[in-house]
Amino acid sequence: MKKHLRGIEYYASIFWGLFFSNLADRFTDKHDMYGFFGPYFIDLKTLLIIVGIYPAATMLIINWFPFNRSIAKKIMYILFWSLFSILFEWLSINAGFLYHHKWNLWLSAATYPIIYFLLIANVKFIHWLEKRN
Repeated sequence: MKKHLRGIEYYASIFWGLFFSNLADRFTDKHDMYGFFGPYFIDLKTLLIIVGIYPAATMLIINWFPFNRSIAKKIMYILFWSLFSILFEWLSINAGFLYHHKWNLWLSAATYPIIYFLLIANVKFIHWLEKRN
């Protein structure tokens, strides 16, 4: 993958994404909404997903984001990744990697664009911090 951003942007974004997913997981675990493999367990399989798929997806999403394009292109980009994520989530459910209890794909469809917007906002915040210094 040709890198369009600097290491600090990837590093900070990956850790922000892991923090955000951990925070969200605390709420969803409390209400038994969804999870990986079995409820309330952190095992090697779950850990590999969290430290493997989440950072990889973060890198791909921020690397190819059209920062210098029109708002329409940016919205289309976020919608593309949201649709891809819903498809990936559906495949993960059918493969037994992910389960839904009080969650569904419609809730995911509503939250993915927000998550990806916040991820891009984090990269812009990093840019702002660097320019400020």
